[in-house]
Amino acid sequence: MRYFHILVFIIFVFLSCKSIDPDSQIIDPLDIQALLLDGTWKLKDLSSAVKDGNVEESFSGLEFIIYGSTKIGGNYSTVNSTDKDVWPQSGTWTFYNDDPNKILRNDSVLITVSVSDTTLTSSFTVIGGLKEGNWEFSFVK
Repeated sequence: MRYFHILVFIIFVFLSCKSIDPDSQIIDPLDIQALLLDGTWKLKDLSSAVKDGNVEESFSGLEFIIYGSTKIGGNYSTVNSTDKDVWPQSGTWTFYNDDPNKILRNDSVLITVSVSDTTLTSSFTVIGGLKEGNWEFSFVK
């Protein structure tokens, strides 16, 4: 009888354990980041374009539009970019090494991003040309 109680207890414990739902989906952090990145981003204010620590007012009307984003990457375009070496008119991007905070443009510029529902900060380095330097842009949606 004692073994019967132990057996019933083991069966009860086994049946009461929750199994993993095979239909449940794990959300990929890259998918989440892609959704946050999608949209039209406008330069936050006149002091939101910075090169090597100095404000660059020439980008004051910049809009950065990200669309078609997935965990693989997406597309972008810009409005009012004053320099194609800093912000090309359009292109594609991918997540760099599956890092949700690093995107690689199709012109080989690696951008570090920090994004929320309403803000996007991007920083990257331009090599060569008159606009060579370390850039940081702050955008709002």
